[in-house]
Amino acid sequence: MRKIITFIKKYCYIVIPIITVFFLTALYSFKIVNIQKNDSFLSTIIGISGTLIGFLFTAMTIFFSLNKNTEYMLNFRKYNHHVIFGRLITFGIIFLCINIIFWLFNFNIYTTIISFILGLEETIMAAYYTYKLSLNSIK
Repeated sequence: MRKIITFIKKYCYIVIPIITVFFLTALYSFKIVNIQKNDSFLSTIIGISGTLIGFLFTAMTIFFSLNKNTEYMLNFRKYNHHVIFGRLITFGIIFLCINIIFWLFNFNIYTTIISFILGLEETIMAAYYTYKLSLNSIK
C-alpha cells in the first residue's frame, strides 16, 4: 500500500487526472451527471481558466525567484520535487489552454468541462507546492 501512495505522490501530475477522467466519464456515461449547454456558464469557466493560467505562471516565477542555496531548496531538488512542480505547472497550463481552445471551436461541452477540471486539479496541486515552497524557503 505504501508503494502505491509513493507512486501516486511521485506521479500525481498524471495519476490524479487519469483517475478523474475515468470517474467523470463513468458518471457521465451512466447519466448520473447531466451537463447542459449554457453560454454564460462556459464563458465564466473560460474566464476562470485564464486566471488560473496567470496563477500558474506566477507560481513558476515565485519558484525561479527563490534562493536555491537554502537547505530546504537543496532537499527539494535532491528528491526531484522541482520536476514534479514543473510538470504540474506545465500540465496545468496545457489543460487550461486546451479548455480555451475547445471553447473557441465549440467542442463538446463535456470535453471542455473535463479539461477545465483537469487544469483546476493541476493548479490546486501546484498551489500546494507553491505554499510549501514559500513557507519553508525562509528556513
